[in-house]
Amino acid sequence: MANYTELLSSVDAVFASNDWKSFGLTAFPANFWPQTTPDEFIIYEIIPASPPVPEYSKPTYKKGIIIIQIYTRSNKGLSRCYEIADKLATLFDSNNSNSTQLSDGTLNVRGIDKDDTSLFRADYSLQFNSF
Repeated sequence: MANYTELLSSVDAVFASNDWKSFGLTAFPANFWPQTTPDEFIIYEIIPASPPVPEYSKPTYKKGIIIIQIYTRSNKGLSRCYEIADKLATLFDSNNSNSTQLSDGTLNVRGIDKDDTSLFRADYSLQFNSF
C-alpha cells in the first residue's frame, strides 16, 4: 500500500461488496452525515498513526486504525451491535491483502448517542499496518 488513498479505496470496496450490501446496512465515510438519519447505519474512517522511524521501515509503510461507528436504535439491547460487529469481522478477515495487515477487531460500546438519543453507538476498530 503506497498511500492512504489506496487504503481508503480498499475499505470502500468492503462496503461496496455484495456481501455487505446483502447485509442491508448503509455505510457512510467519515465527514458525511445522512440528511435523513436511518434507523441503523455505520460511519467509517481511517486514522493515521505517527509516522514510522525511517531507519526501520520503508517510506511507503503506513499504520493506524480503522474505526467503524455502529449506530442502531437505542433501547433495543446490544444484540444488533454484536451482529454487525460479527459481520464486520468476517468481511475484514476475508479482505486482507498481501500488503495490509489488520489486527482482530475490537468492539467498544459507547452507549446512547449524546447528539441523538434515539441512536445507540458502538465503535468497531481495527489496527492496520500497510507495507
